[in-house]
Amino acid sequence: MNLSSDIKYIKGIGPRRSSLLAKLEIHTIEDLLTFFPKTYQDRTKIIKIKNILFNQHCCIFGKIINVYEKSIAKNLSVFCVDIDDTTAVLSAKFFRKVNPYSKFDIFSGIRSSFIVGKQAYLYGICEIKFGQRQMSIEDYEVLDNEFDKTELFNRLLPIYDLTAGITQKTLLSIIKKTVNEASVFYPDISNIDIIKSTTNIMPIQQAIRSLHFPKTLQEAEAARQSFALQEFLMLQIILLMAKKKNRKNTKIQKYTIKKTLLTPFKNQLSFDFTKAQKKVINEIFSDMTSNTVMNRMLMGDVGSGKTVVALSAILLAIENGYQAAIIVPTEILAEQHFLTFKNILKNLNINIDLVTSSTLKTKKQREEILANISEGKTNIIIGTHSVMEDRIKFKNISLVIIDEQHRFGVMQKVSALSKGATPDVLMMTATPIPRGLAMTIYGEMSISVIDELPPNRTAIETFCLTENVAYQSAIKEISNGGQVYIVYPLIDESDKVELKSAVKEAEILSQTVFKNNRVALLHGKMKPKEKNEIMISFKNKEFDVLISTTVIEVGIDVPNATIIIIQHADRYGLATLHQLRGRVGRGKKKSYCLLISDVKSKTSQQRLKIMTKTTDGFKIASEDLEMRGPGEFLGTKQHGFPEFKAGDIVKDIKLIELAKNTANKIIDEDPKLSLEKNLAIKYFLNNKYLNIFKVVQVG
Repeated sequence: MNLSSDIKYIKGIGPRRSSLLAKLEIHTIEDLLTFFPKTYQDRTKIIKIKNILFNQHCCIFGKIINVYEKSIAKNLSVFCVDIDDTTAVLSAKFFRKVNPYSKFDIFSGIRSSFIVGKQAYLYGICEIKFGQRQMSIEDYEVLDNEFDKTELFNRLLPIYDLTAGITQKTLLSIIKKTVNEASVFYPDISNIDIIKSTTNIMPIQQAIRSLHFPKTLQEAEAARQSFALQEFLMLQIILLMAKKKNRKNTKIQKYTIKKTLLTPFKNQLSFDFTKAQKKVINEIFSDMTSNTVMNRMLMGDVGSGKTVVALSAILLAIENGYQAAIIVPTEILAEQHFLTFKNILKNLNINIDLVTSSTLKTKKQREEILANISEGKTNIIIGTHSVMEDRIKFKNISLVIIDEQHRFGVMQKVSALSKGATPDVLMMTATPIPRGLAMTIYGEMSISVIDELPPNRTAIETFCLTENVAYQSAIKEISNGGQVYIVYPLIDESDKVELKSAVKEAEILSQTVFKNNRVALLHGKMKPKEKNEIMISFKNKEFDVLISTTVIEVGIDVPNATIIIIQHADRYGLATLHQLRGRVGRGKKKSYCLLISDVKSKTSQQRLKIMTKTTDGFKIASEDLEMRGPGEFLGTKQHGFPEFKAGDIVKDIKLIELAKNTANKIIDEDPKLSLEKNLAIKYFLNNKYLNIFKVVQVG
């Protein structure tokens, strides 16, 4: 037996149960060992029946004095067990749906367990009905006498996520057996001197046991922190090794700040850089003019001005004779960047090419674009993943910018970075990453943050409204000279989901609510030329209302648009809602985001409430991360990033910092982990995190 052994070979599991456990992502011994409880129930306190608190969970213990069954409705029966603990009597209730045509005894298992004269532990919610103490049972254990040992009571009971066919009792038994026999196989680095001297880490085998079977909640938390610290420490060591490896890459390109393009660019802007933008530009320029390859992440909230920062880096590359590429996830964003760059740089004699599947479709245009890039005539290449194709040959690319980087897969990033000999890399995101996550996932990258908005931006107020009120607000805003976005989750109507669609609603609204206004439609199935024409017309105030899908999520800048109405707002994640909201508030006028939703689920209501409370992208990102988890938040589940079993990157910032400091000491002393005392760490990395190491090398 080892950590990678299939669980179906464990006694008591077999093929049937292993297929059920697979639904919980449990496939191996290691998966079982680290399938930690989601919470614990305190069953150490056994309450006397006369002292029970009603409408609260509690445990009782007593003698079974009576059992009986009764029908309370046509399809519902209840099995009652009367328990006496000498202080009072309580009636335990087991409710079951009944098929009147079936002869099957739905209470057979319960009936065989609850025998008059035996002792029983019960757990559930107590209440008083008709003057009688009653309990709705959630768990129980029947003993022959009061001196028998109990498995489920008088202890902290771990509570696990379940799937149909697997009970808590079954899973508890399987995990207990596995922990007893296999926890010794789990790699443990707690006895390494530097770790023992700087941290208070519990031996990992003990931590695994204490996480599953703690005596106290304090012990469970100490075990969680110990296991989490080892998880964080291993990843931080990998990140440091990747960072040091990158630092050894002495780059070929050399830059000096000539200002032949930078100064004219700055002079023709209609605004001044904010302090945050100046700070970030200095950080980027410092990296670019150094001898080592830049590997920097630029984070900035919606509307913070990342584009002009990126352009500053691009112009530094171009004025030194190099090419630069900016890669984005969608064609419409590439097209918007292309138009924006063309407009801002129109007087600087800079050649820009747009590289998407659409622009490369016709042979003549494709050959011209490919030739211009390979011959160095094109200074800036803006495009989608098409830029990464083998047929794109650069003459002397020195800077690669990846915008909305979390939308790209790891292999796409590898392909992009292989385009040049030693390209400087700037990754940008308008999805602010909370500090703990940034330290964990992007620990090998330098991080810059634009943490202030330009002074001309106004705060956007967000409300949850009915459709009618939202539309009346929009009409009033249009009459005052403003423009309106209305966003739908679908392009066309669907038989599968009852959602309004952009195409159908554009037809209806243009003939009803907005019949006196000019209405345009925009969606992803349109041809690029058509999309661009509509956006330019909307920006030029030729339309009052733009009905769209989420293609407008990023990159569209219309200062006169003052209201965005988001239909079926419950269908979007927080990050998308925040991005959509960023389409307004881009000028000096007061702007509003109006959310429409009929869904009353707790999660949906929580998301919408967060949107109405704050416009701070970092707060929203933290909430989003906490609600969804890092894998879903970043879209990295399929890209090899770790899913921490015990660590919480939202709450464990101090642990992450401790892990980072400890990792620094280890790698400073032994960069290749070749010393005998660090062989346990090396073994751990080779056996657990090899794939992640490949990932972090490219950011």
